[in-house]
Amino acid sequence: MEYQAITPEKMYITILFIDDNFNQYLETLTIVGSSYGFKIQAFNNVIEGLSFLEINHKNIGAVILDLIFPANEIQGTDALKKIKSNYDLLPVIMLTGNDSDKDIEMAVDCMKLGANNYVGKEKFNPIYLFQMIQSAVQQYQINLELERYKVLKEEYRNNISVYEKMLSTTEMILKNILKNKLMFAPTFENRIKDFKSFYDKIKKKEKSEGFISDPFKRFSDIAGLRVIFYNAVDLEKAVDLLQVTNDFIDMKSGGNLIADDKSKNYGYRAVHFDVKLNSEKRIHLEEYNMLVDIPCEVQFKTIFSHSWSKVYHALSYKEIDEMKLTPEDHQKLDKDFKKAAKKLENIEQQITSLCEKYHLNMKSNPNAN
Repeated sequence: MEYQAITPEKMYITILFIDDNFNQYLETLTIVGSSYGFKIQAFNNVIEGLSFLEINHKNIGAVILDLIFPANEIQGTDALKKIKSNYDLLPVIMLTGNDSDKDIEMAVDCMKLGANNYVGKEKFNPIYLFQMIQSAVQQYQINLELERYKVLKEEYRNNISVYEKMLSTTEMILKNILKNKLMFAPTFENRIKDFKSFYDKIKKKEKSEGFISDPFKRFSDIAGLRVIFYNAVDLEKAVDLLQVTNDFIDMKSGGNLIADDKSKNYGYRAVHFDVKLNSEKRIHLEEYNMLVDIPCEVQFKTIFSHSWSKVYHALSYKEIDEMKLTPEDHQKLDKDFKKAAKKLENIEQQITSLCEKYHLNMKSNPNAN
């Protein structure tokens, strides 16, 4: 089953209306429905209605379905079965011709088959109908998201070992690329983003981007590797060394690695790569087959910017609920850390200058000591 958001916010949600006498109700339903944020798409027979549903199901919030159709056509009960077999969570409201015992019994049977409720045409109340639909659509959206959550969590569990393998492989390759090439051997930190953080990021991004159909392809940072350097010269050289190697390709372009250089940005100060293994070099080897198109986020930072961001994020983002910072506290924290960032930048420049000055006169690489 495919799970998708119904409609972006502030847009009308489509209600599919299937009734052989829909013209009798369409004007009223259109006027009242629009006041609830719905637009009506009507068909006078089941075949056309279900065809529309098949093509547009991602944008349909509910179905209003007549119970009785002409004798030679598909009836409402059979249509309901077809809808529920393909879109089991989609709300369906049945319309009965009158309040006779027979019609009510048939409507109750439909509810046993998965219909949400029924409304009689004899005392038709469109406001009551749309209040019912509004509640059903809201619950539908919740149910869709719960199902999506389960599907994503299961996919995450199934793929976590692959991301772990990609992370260890990326670290191994980078260590080989940088070995004995720098003044000081860097430190490596790696992590796999936990599912809660992954899911929270999806929901946050969807507020600005809209529905993300495949977050595993959209996000590159499930596996993350941070390489920490002791001076800026080593970092810059490492960037050059990584970009000339053919072990990796850029996740988005599929070509040479593209550095997202934010080393001058306040606070963050990192050079960022989204990498995949180069299929021409490694993927043909059996131990790497599973890593086709698996991304890894690589960050290069100096130890100074790493220290700043590690502490700042812990205090301002990751632990803000536990610390119960007020907005005023948070504002003061930002101001204090901005001052600290400037001082760290100055210290970084001094350390880098000292490394350049004295390392040039060293006869052996300090990594050998």
